[in-house]
Amino acid sequence: MKHVLFDLFLVSLGAGIGVVTMCLIQAGKAADRDFEMMERRKN
Repeated sequence: MKHVLFDLFLVSLGAGIGVVTMCLIQAGKAADRDFEMMERRKN
């Protein structure tokens, strides 16, 4: 039983890390787009 709970914990941890990584990637894309728009407005 202890082993099953530990495996469930690891799967949940991996899923959580995956979700956080996806959020960071999307935030980075949005920041890049905003930065590009600011650069275009300057020129």
